Amino acid sequence: MKYLALHEEKALISTVREIKGAKAERDWFMIELLLGTGLRLSELHGLNVGDLRGKEKLYVRPDTAKFGKGRFIPVSVHLQKRLKPFLVLKMKQGELIRDDSPLFVSRLGERLSQRSIQEAVEGWLIRAGLTTTKNGKTVPLYSVHSLRHTCFQRMRERGVALQAIQKIAGHASLASTGIYTEATWEECVEAIEARG
Repeated sequence: MKYLALHEEKALISTVREIKGAKAERDWFMIELLLGTGLRLSELHGLNVGDLRGKEKLYVRPDTAKFGKGRFIPVSVHLQKRLKPFLVLKMKQGELIRDDSPLFVSRLGERLSQRSIQEAVEGWLIRAGLTTTKNGKTVPLYSVHSLRHTCFQRMRERGVALQAIQKIAGHASLASTGIYTEATWEECVEAIEARG
């Protein structure tokens, strides 16, 4: 399981926030949704304006969810506040913001494809310097799915019960959520250092 360390998460967000423009604003909100809700790529891709606008809980529709199992995810106050200016920006650009309109659209006004979402996130990861080299080419160290893992890892670090993480993640069994019980490298170092 790959997830961003806290300093890497902060570097990614600050990199996106530094850039001005509609695309950067869209990508910033996309990344914050991934980090703040743990959505899967297919679930983010399928979001409509009405799934989130004015809601304290986001409904992940069965047609976008893994195994066709819909679920509710609480929406933080922070994400609710971030949604408002994002919708204003969409309106200024002439985008439809009806309940059944896609939340994230391409420059052509169509629902942003899953591949485009991947490319956007990977581009920001590279720009933030979160890279590695593969076959002589600089590539992102993480994937879109790593942002999902990062969300749940942060929850675990804050002491959130595994059953709550399971419900938010949409895992069929607690065994799937069990990956978040593995000790981090930092915890192993602390355990050794605590011995004195």
